[in-house]
Amino acid sequence: MVQQENQPETPTTPPTPIPIKNLAKGVEEGRYRLVGWAIDTTGRRLIDEICQIAAFTPESQFSQYIMPFSDIRLIYRRRHSIRVINMGRYRMLKDLRTNKFVKTKSEISALTDFLVWLEQIKGDATEGIILLFHDIHKYTPAMLLESMRRHHLSERFAKVVKGFANCFNISQDKCVNTTKTFSLRVMSKILLNKEEDISSAVTRAQSCYEIVVHLGQSEVQDLDSKGSGDCKGSESHLIDMVRPYTNPVQAEEGEIVKFKVLLDRQNTFKPVFGALLRATATERQHASHMRRILAENNIDYDQLRTAFDNNAKDGLEKVLRENIVQSEETNVKEEEIKELLEILDCFFDPEKKAVQPKPRFYANHHNGPRKPGNKQRGFVDKENKDKNANMMSAVDEKKPEIKTEIKTELPDASQMVEAEVTVSSAVA
Repeated sequence: MVQQENQPETPTTPPTPIPIKNLAKGVEEGRYRLVGWAIDTTGRRLIDEICQIAAFTPESQFSQYIMPFSDIRLIYRRRHSIRVINMGRYRMLKDLRTNKFVKTKSEISALTDFLVWLEQIKGDATEGIILLFHDIHKYTPAMLLESMRRHHLSERFAKVVKGFANCFNISQDKCVNTTKTFSLRVMSKILLNKEEDISSAVTRAQSCYEIVVHLGQSEVQDLDSKGSGDCKGSESHLIDMVRPYTNPVQAEEGEIVKFKVLLDRQNTFKPVFGALLRATATERQHASHMRRILAENNIDYDQLRTAFDNNAKDGLEKVLRENIVQSEETNVKEEEIKELLEILDCFFDPEKKAVQPKPRFYANHHNGPRKPGNKQRGFVDKENKDKNANMMSAVDEKKPEIKTEIKTELPDASQMVEAEVTVSSAVA
């Protein structure tokens, strides 16, 4: 093996980090107070309900369970470890961690108590409170504002709360060079050295607050500053760090209005994607993505119908090419546009068959999933039937042949008379 010496070393430059785009509007300078906040919900849709609301400050904490009208979806039942128990005419909320029933209130009572608690801890924060939450999909502020709107508490809430700050965006921006995952569990383990169960909203609210306080220490020049346990959430270095990532309440309400318009436009495509949305989870996810591409680019069902009536497939392609924007931000590919064109053309053209979901394949080759031990009506196991037939034929081959002869001739009348005379003489 020959070693090459005196070779100049090529400097290894670290890759430049991808800039993080902050979508929050930000708030102006002022006196604010930070409050960690989290909720447990029955789902992630705008029509879903809140099951638990919790908030945290070092001086005071808030936690209240809410009795929802609908049942909790399975994935969120496992995520939050709570479920609804129906007991005759009564409904109760059960904590699966402790296997005990919890005390609940109605939604309006819990939200009123939450507002009273926020007004008490506001203190000298003249500009209002900033609620800290950690959510990748950012659906919790919209659900809280919708709940406030249903019970006519929006104005009172806007007087106390200035906006919402997503800890996910703060962690992503501050820790982009040290980690790749920014979930609450990972950030708690890395920054706080905690491995707690974050299924409860109480734990998540406290973790959000402590993560922001920990990241805010890097903004302080003095290393002997107070620790997170002495922080009250109104320090200037914390406020200055959180302000650019804060989205005001008015901006969140405007986003909700736009989102509702998007949902209405998206629901017009139910006839087109209805069959695909009832298929497997993979096909449902893909169909929802395709439908969302049309809705986000201001394309509705009536527009596509008119384009097809005027110019058939060419009209559909023209509408898609003119309205769908292909860029790095939208992340729309050429193959997706071609697939959309094929789906729409097959739907609107009566001579073509609409795109249908792929048939489900089951390993046992029967009509549907069957649990072991259960029988389906009309189900015939061909493989076992053939085996039984072969076994019966083998048994039949081993049996000895038994020939039976059946005598069908009847005795003559003379013989019957002689028999009767013989019997009568013997009796005499």
